[in-house]
Amino acid sequence: MRTKKWLLMGGFVLLFALSGCGWFDNVSNTSAENGEDLQAYGLDLHDFSYTNQSDEVVTNEDLEGEYTLVNMIFTRCPTVCNLMTPNMSQLQEDLATEDIAANLVSFTVDPEYDSPEILKEYGDQYEADYSNWNFLTGYSLGEVEEFAESTFHSVVAPADDDEDIIHSTDIFLVDDSGQVIQRYDGLEVDTEPIMEDLRQLTENE
Repeated sequence: MRTKKWLLMGGFVLLFALSGCGWFDNVSNTSAENGEDLQAYGLDLHDFSYTNQSDEVVTNEDLEGEYTLVNMIFTRCPTVCNLMTPNMSQLQEDLATEDIAANLVSFTVDPEYDSPEILKEYGDQYEADYSNWNFLTGYSLGEVEEFAESTFHSVVAPADDDEDIIHSTDIFLVDDSGQVIQRYDGLEVDTEPIMEDLRQLTENE
């Protein structure tokens, strides 16, 4: 199964140069209706030490012990990020309403531009509560490319127009031990299926 997945991913490489940051939505089989179970692939959140919107260091160890929803964005994104970030904001509101302890993390794929100050301005636009939502930067483009590939089997790459950046439009669910267990369509405005999974997971603890 894993070999087949890698062959399929390799076949998509030729598509990357032809599309912008929404490419993954077109080729992914994920759906927020039921998501895609990733546990069989043995993915985990690799070690990292990055800087958040408050210029504070955040590591993977800071997330251990709680579930975490992760996506990739950039503040100059002309299209999909303007849909994904409101969905993350809604998830944060849902989590607070139901008193479910979980983290949200948004990795910028444009780290050379997205400084902590710019990420703070961006988060403020969506009324982010930074107590459990970190917008991360403080690495090179090459580092985030490698991190996305090794952690989520997803691609980060500059688009041909030099203004867009190819990146996943999924929301990934990481469990309390750091395993990447599920992914959902980050453009889907219905957050209830994600919340349903989190309810079941946290109730079973």
